[in-house]
Amino acid sequence: MEKFNHETPGYEHFPAYLAFRRFFDSYLLERDDEKTLSFMEDDICSLRTSEDGVAANKAEFMELLQTELDVISESIGYKVISVYGKEIEKNIWNIQAEMELTLPDGKDEKIVYITRFTGCFKLSEKGFVVTLAHMSKISGSRDERNFSPLKDIRSNGSIDNVKAEQMIFDIISKSMPGGIIIGYAEVGYPLCFANDRYLELLGYSSYEEYYKAADGLGISHIHPDDVEMVNQEIMYSYSTDTQFGIEYRIRNKDGHYIHVYDIGKKMITPDNKEVIICVLYDMTEDAKLKEILINESSYDALTGIYNRGGGVRTIKHGLKYANAYSFAFFDIDNLKLLNDIYNHAAGDYALKYFADLLLRHFDDRTVLARFGGDEFVAFFKDKLDKKRIESTFSRLEQDYCSFIERNYPESHSSVSIGCVVGTKKCAFDELCRTADELMYDIKKNGKKGYKIVELE
Repeated sequence: MEKFNHETPGYEHFPAYLAFRRFFDSYLLERDDEKTLSFMEDDICSLRTSEDGVAANKAEFMELLQTELDVISESIGYKVISVYGKEIEKNIWNIQAEMELTLPDGKDEKIVYITRFTGCFKLSEKGFVVTLAHMSKISGSRDERNFSPLKDIRSNGSIDNVKAEQMIFDIISKSMPGGIIIGYAEVGYPLCFANDRYLELLGYSSYEEYYKAADGLGISHIHPDDVEMVNQEIMYSYSTDTQFGIEYRIRNKDGHYIHVYDIGKKMITPDNKEVIICVLYDMTEDAKLKEILINESSYDALTGIYNRGGGVRTIKHGLKYANAYSFAFFDIDNLKLLNDIYNHAAGDYALKYFADLLLRHFDDRTVLARFGGDEFVAFFKDKLDKKRIESTFSRLEQDYCSFIERNYPESHSSVSIGCVVGTKKCAFDELCRTADELMYDIKKNGKKGYKIVELE
């Protein structure tokens, strides 16, 4: 199937792109509800907008849209930072885009934040129509380590009063399709916020009632058998500075447990306090939503392969049952120089191209992940023949270097690879550390190459 992104020549002409732009023109710029609905299939599934958050058809979306327009009727400016399109079936396109939205604040000033759109467009008799729309990962900063929507608003001086900040936070918290809970990054996660949707999820009528029942701790309602797992996932997200995605059981006011999916991350507030912000979804209601949320928390938006969290979870699970393994650590050499000379869009294109090379040179039994920045890993639940691995690495390097020579020759970008194969029982952290050290041996000795060791 064809794939396009914002660096592909002529990408703006790929099927469904024009419908994608027209949809957002009518929805955000024109704020025209009837025109927006004309781009939607009757059974559209929308996972955002207004208090109710989820719409299962066009009529429900219309209600949500009208509610949203009551809050913000003015034009919302938008800029497509990056876009990725893939034909998943004939005439059915998946589109992912990172977008910068600009909202008026009522004082001739602007509020800017970043959001990500994931949608599905299907060709119908009247052209491409939206069948699934999901806006997520709202942020006021492109710094992934601190995505508080109020961070940029404070730092650029556009809003400086508490009332205005609270209004913005209220709009954002009501726009999320799940319940939001925020706790301090301390033992037990002392509570500091829960929105109405979270309280409804657990059956409480007020925050005060919930706070008292929870003894002020966010962890108190989690099933005792799930507490250790939740703590481990959150602590891992601390150490790797990544977003976590966890499914666990939580007790409601009646004493019954429900299954929820929790997406969250540690953040730094404008007054330098460490908190964890979590968005929880009731998994008993919507299997399709669960699939989308798991994908969003496990896959890298830029490359389409696993992100660090998704890769680590999958590899650790594979190691539990593997009698042998092959694990490789890849680092793109001189990516900073490539960015400096050719710009960051070129660097993103190189990263995407390398991820596509990994998909091309390894079969579908291999776990592939982008660990962040210019680092990638590959895990195979078997001990691969050394000559086969060497052949694969050589072809991979040759293909990547040829791509660089054609497009970004002044960067001299290449690939350094460290690889561990063996049958000796080995924890993931040890495996990762060993491969990483091998990779750095290559980088210290001129870059471009690979080093393989066996653990028996």
